Amino acid sequence: MKLNDIWGYGQLFGYSGLDGKNKWEKDFIGTLTAEKIGIRFELREWIKVYFPVEEVVFSAITGDMIDAQAQGGALFVTFADADTLVGYAPVLPEISGEKGVSVTERGEAKAYATAYDTLLVCTRAAKDGYTFAIHRDCGDNADMRAYLETDIGALKKARYAYFEKLPECKNKQYEQLYYKALSVQKVNVHSAEGLVPCTWTTPDRVPHRHLWLWDSVFHALAIVTYNEELAKNSIRAILSQAHGDGFIPHMVRPTGHSDMTQPQVLAWGVWEVYKKTGDKAFLSECAPTIARFLDWCAVNRDKDGNGLLEWSSGSDEKHCRCDESGLDNSPRFDMEEPMNVVDFSTFLAHDALYLSYIFHELGDRENGEKWKGVYERVKQKINAELWDEQDGVYYDKLFKGDFSKVLTPMSFFPLMANIPSKKQVERMVKVLTDEKLLWTKLPLATVAQTHPTFSTDMWRGGVWLNINYFIVKGLMQYGYTELAESLKTKLLDEVQKWYAVTGGVFEFYAPDGETCPFACERKGAPIDPPDWRKHIHSIIDYNWTSCFTLMFIQDELYIGEKVE
Repeated sequence: MKLNDIWGYGQLFGYSGLDGKNKWEKDFIGTLTAEKIGIRFELREWIKVYFPVEEVVFSAITGDMIDAQAQGGALFVTFADADTLVGYAPVLPEISGEKGVSVTERGEAKAYATAYDTLLVCTRAAKDGYTFAIHRDCGDNADMRAYLETDIGALKKARYAYFEKLPECKNKQYEQLYYKALSVQKVNVHSAEGLVPCTWTTPDRVPHRHLWLWDSVFHALAIVTYNEELAKNSIRAILSQAHGDGFIPHMVRPTGHSDMTQPQVLAWGVWEVYKKTGDKAFLSECAPTIARFLDWCAVNRDKDGNGLLEWSSGSDEKHCRCDESGLDNSPRFDMEEPMNVVDFSTFLAHDALYLSYIFHELGDRENGEKWKGVYERVKQKINAELWDEQDGVYYDKLFKGDFSKVLTPMSFFPLMANIPSKKQVERMVKVLTDEKLLWTKLPLATVAQTHPTFSTDMWRGGVWLNINYFIVKGLMQYGYTELAESLKTKLLDEVQKWYAVTGGVFEFYAPDGETCPFACERKGAPIDPPDWRKHIHSIIDYNWTSCFTLMFIQDELYIGEKVE
């Protein structure tokens, strides 16, 4: 077992909802600083805990522990609970704040306060240094002496035991990256709170921190390989937010939710989780809610009534024109005219097909045939209306009848739903692998290199593992196994490369395969050194990247029916 031992700015550090109750609204979540060994807690004003040690050699750096040997002695830091750090070090911790801290004595502890938050720090001399307890004061009259008595050895053993009990890495080339991915998944778990009735997963506790629709499914697909109940809860959490009319919001927080939705991947996720768990009751629990959601999409996102769907979009062209699509600043949406879109329509077909599997498995033939019929109708519409015979790909189509001609990986999404014929796919693959278009040094760019907006920015060129996963899935279903494996390997090697440099896994990567993710644009120019509070960079320890990384390493590709 090779746990992460690479120190780097931005890695998440927090108490997991898998270990006990944590908090969303007042999350005591930290990110590692560039200098060793510092943890910056991302409160209203940040507060940094710093250990001034030298010659550090790390045994493990995970989302909830730091285990190291430094000049002068051993250092270990972990969480006793959601608001408390405990451990030992050869030096005393130093506390600083974004705008400074005031220091007062409070019994045996020192209180370090900003305008909004207070850390209570209690230390005790030990044989080779100091033990410490650092508590974020929540007005709970914390017993700092009791925290100092914490059995740190037992906590340390438990932190390592979590990873020791997980499935072994199937590909030793990526073993350390595999355990890094598992660590990212653990730290991004929240306990039930407010409107969310069960354990749930978040894309990243800094800065996104909420519950998101398609992210939750992606998380579940990876998590089910080692924690069946958490995987089911990840999906249950988002389904629990469904409205009576079928609408499911794209983003939820324990205190409220958004008024838009997101891609339909729930039936696919539920089916694949069922195949791993054999829990038919889970199918029964989820199927009616998903059916109402797909019905809602068909009614509320088809303005022209032609059976193809349109995203609800806004006016912020540069930063977030179409958040509902999950591809918020894609140049596909730079045109303000309404259009039938390839991805939303394909997601509907794909999820309708998987919902038909679910109903048939439950013995409900009537609903099984109903949703298979929906799949067939949408498939026929996509082929009739969104296939461009001239270019040999699918495009979004404006209501006035013109193709958008904006080439993105979404032009190939019909592959995953077995929509094109084998003859169509032959033409599509030629376009897909054209090195002047999307097949960049690191494929696939999220817009063709010939487009005027092509860059390293998010959906204007940046490379995402979730998008590529859909393409890998589709290619394998049509028998293009070698090409799919090549794409998968390119992606894994890129994630591995930048992980080895930074210790993190990133939200998205540069299509040139050379630019550090920190230096990618993200709705604006990057800053150096990176600091998400000044400008959000490609986010570190991003959960769905960790999930697709794990699935690629473990060959969990969830391939549908192959096209003969």
